[in-house]
Amino acid sequence: MKKTLFAASACALALTGGAFAQQAESEAATKLDRIVITTPLRRASSLERSTSSVAVIETKDIEKSPAVDLPALLKTYAGVTVTSNGGLGADSSVSLRGTSANQTLVLVNGVRASSATSGTFNLSSIPLSSIERIEIAKGGHSAQYGADAIGGIINIITRQGGGCENGSSTCGSLTAGIMHPWGGTLSGDIRGETGNGGSYAFGASLLGTRGYDFTLPTTYGHEPDDDGFVRGTANFSLSKDLGWGTIYTDGIFARGRNQYDRAAANEADTTNFSGRLGARLKHSDTWESTVELTAALDSSSNFRGATDGDDFDTSRYGMLASTQKTFETDTASHIFQLGAEAYRDSVDGSSVSGVDYSKKQRDLQAVFGQYSLEYDRLTLDSGVRYDHDGQFGSQTTYNLGASYELLDGLVARASYATGFRAPTFNDLYYPDPWTPGNPNLRPERSRSYEVGVNWQAGEDTSLDAALYQIKVEDQINWAETFPGSFIWQPSNVENVTITGFEATLQHRFSDEWSGKASVDIREPLNESPGTHGKYVAYGERFRGTAGLTYTPNEKLSLTGALLYVTSRFANGGNTVKLPAYVTADFSAQYAFDEQSQLKFSAQNIFDEKYETKAGFRSPGRTLSLTFTRSF
Repeated sequence: MKKTLFAASACALALTGGAFAQQAESEAATKLDRIVITTPLRRASSLERSTSSVAVIETKDIEKSPAVDLPALLKTYAGVTVTSNGGLGADSSVSLRGTSANQTLVLVNGVRASSATSGTFNLSSIPLSSIERIEIAKGGHSAQYGADAIGGIINIITRQGGGCENGSSTCGSLTAGIMHPWGGTLSGDIRGETGNGGSYAFGASLLGTRGYDFTLPTTYGHEPDDDGFVRGTANFSLSKDLGWGTIYTDGIFARGRNQYDRAAANEADTTNFSGRLGARLKHSDTWESTVELTAALDSSSNFRGATDGDDFDTSRYGMLASTQKTFETDTASHIFQLGAEAYRDSVDGSSVSGVDYSKKQRDLQAVFGQYSLEYDRLTLDSGVRYDHDGQFGSQTTYNLGASYELLDGLVARASYATGFRAPTFNDLYYPDPWTPGNPNLRPERSRSYEVGVNWQAGEDTSLDAALYQIKVEDQINWAETFPGSFIWQPSNVENVTITGFEATLQHRFSDEWSGKASVDIREPLNESPGTHGKYVAYGERFRGTAGLTYTPNEKLSLTGALLYVTSRFANGGNTVKLPAYVTADFSAQYAFDEQSQLKFSAQNIFDEKYETKAGFRSPGRTLSLTFTRSF
């Protein structure tokens, strides 16, 4: 019945949007405000004229969402797949367009934030209260960012300083709440301007929950107890405008403890930090340069009572320098960007076996260049990057893209990009006799194609759709060295082809009602000898979302959302299948006045039992009630 309800809701929304679109064709086109994005090209550009697929999650979207954490927020967007080993605080990773989690680059304020050991980023380390904006750039972007951007990039931008909506020089908020399963949250932030070109923002949050039993009784290491979680975070942003440009710094620090089920250690203390210090030099109105120092830390200490388990400490320190020059001619605008990047990955850790990593650091240097042309309704983007890694050599990647405004508000786009993924320290040197790394691994290489359309039919309706294909060669796969050995080791054995279609439709029916629907159709196939034609493990073949928001007056806002994901195979042999599932979420916001707001959220209202990772229960019905006071 719930599946039928989902299908009916999605169809109704699509048909209504289509009817409005036909009506809009006969009306004068409406010019909308230009949305500026920074992630795909490492510079400010127009979302509507982008040559690749980009989605933007604003603060208002986060506030209206029923999500209580970042994994729950991201999973509702087209092209995004979130995999979690349980509920709040559990290890959660994100991937784009059917690629693996370590083929998706996660940035925090533009800083590479993934672990040097696992190659993934734990979404649970960043609370929603610290986020101002998220930009999701899908498709290959190695020509801009180097390794790991095969499926795309997710750039999480923390709260920045600046002017307040009420005109005051300083503003902020305090939020307190409770949730079920039993837990609570407390957060606060303050931001503003100093009046002499300075701006600032500071925030902190605390979240704790007793959780639930994450694993199934059949899962190895299962313990029949609740897996709790507590996390504290602090974020900051400072900037100062000077006569020659701007200096700035921002970052976020998180410290947490989470419980899990495993035969050895079953608790972990985690520490994460990502930050940058930079200067933007304005040479003229058409020429500016940027220099940044960056840092990312990721560590975990695992234990069971007084018994230590595996410990991992990784750090990444880097520097980025780029310069951008714009030339205007009579009919076109030419934008050139040149840059260089260098960083060092270091890892330190110990395993229960007592063996350490045989190599503990590696250096990377890169140079890149980009050229963009804006001519009337045409936009062209191109880029090339050369990366040299001290461990496995050099890689050159490039991209080409074009968009053309066919009609006012109707933009067609196409792009081609190459990419690669660097093997992680775990892939190369994991210090465990049962799961040893392989120092002879080669980087994964990719080619991706995309054609799409973005249609702003008017103030009330927008449609974005794309058809794409990603081909990955030499994909790294962990498997038994031979059947029955119980020794797992990675090798470059897989060739993967992912072909897909995605579309997102948004429409405002009236002043009170608005809706959004998206669909993802994919065919993630393993093209390797012996497994040719089988689906990639955990590769989603279909997912759809539908949501409605009802705002009867300025005080009340109600939002409902449905998510449907079809069945997936949990192994490369396609012998273990995870069933399809449907979840329904709801949120209600009520503003007592301009400064006080109450929010109630209910995730997975029908308490659907499902798994995104085999053997791990996904969250059941989750309720939260928060009160926010602004000043």
